[in-house]
Amino acid sequence: MSQSEDKKAPAQAPQGDPNVTWEDTASHIGEDYSGGVVLVADERVDKVMISRYCEPAEIGNLTYWDEEIARMAGYRSQVVPWAMVKEVPTYSGNWRPGQSTRFPLDADVDYQSQLAARAPTSGDPPMPPTNAGFFTDMTIEYFEPVCLGDRLTTMGRVLHHVSPKETRVGVGAFLGYTTSYFNQKGELVAKATQGNYRFTRKAEKDIVR
Repeated sequence: MSQSEDKKAPAQAPQGDPNVTWEDTASHIGEDYSGGVVLVADERVDKVMISRYCEPAEIGNLTYWDEEIARMAGYRSQVVPWAMVKEVPTYSGNWRPGQSTRFPLDADVDYQSQLAARAPTSGDPPMPPTNAGFFTDMTIEYFEPVCLGDRLTTMGRVLHHVSPKETRVGVGAFLGYTTSYFNQKGELVAKATQGNYRFTRKAEKDIVR
């Protein structure tokens, strides 16, 4: 059992439909739950992005550091580390001139509504009631290298898998959603599938330690 399952997942009020089964949820595999949200990165990939990503982990692959070496290896230009694709190059900004403040001092300002408007949340397929959950894993499939100067667009949240499972912490299902990443030419560069476990927590006395 993973360390994540040893930690108590935050319990919530049950959400879901008691008339829905996990098999019903699985029938929606392949459907998009992004709400049509498309995020275009604010900036093109530059040398600083790449070096600041590589430095803390001391990643020494020279195709990440040197344009000439990257071209000699057959790439268009200096390459973005594979694990970086989902992070820095897809950043779409938290605030821009003309937007309202992210830190209102007025108690009457609906702060949560402002945040929700700036970062729309996506929905989920119909599923049985659950009251807890946590992220489990991330898998990234690559199709084209991301190089210096590329600007990425993020879109989609497609239901990838639904696997009902009783674990020592509760009864629920492992689900995964897939997001796609495109460069400025419209070429698919990567697909990332993020997994999570949605479940109804067992009573404390029933949890196997």
